[in-house]
Amino acid sequence: MGRKSLQSLWQKYKVDLAVNGHVHNYERTCPIYQSSCTSQEKSNYKGPSNETIHVVARGGGAGLVDFTTLQTTWSIFKDHDFGFIKLTATDHSNLLFEYKKSSEGKVYDSFTISQDYRDILACVVDSCPSTTLAS
Repeated sequence: MGRKSLQSLWQKYKVDLAVNGHVHNYERTCPIYQSSCTSQEKSNYKGPSNETIHVVARGGGAGLVDFTTLQTTWSIFKDHDFGFIKLTATDHSNLLFEYKKSSEGKVYDSFTISQDYRDILACVVDSCPSTTLAS
């Protein structure tokens, strides 16, 4: 499945955040729709939308991988170190994403996505049957 096929699925199902791991480093993009940045906002995103923020978070295990020298317009934050991510959902409407370096545990990158996740998060909190807001 190619990038265009995945992108159409992310848009169809209104995926706010795609977290991937393969390359051993950390990188976060701007919100992307049809291969283009839709906003240069760096920390507070409001939904719902068809854009997807992409994160590569693979800072553990094998050795780190250097970033390409290619300059991109979609990259908001990069880090070449070992780290981990923490995702906290609150109030059925806020997702807090944090990237922390393993050596210090300090937050080096963070952002929030705010929208009504009540139908989705209620299943996690209240053990209800799975539902989705996707149409």
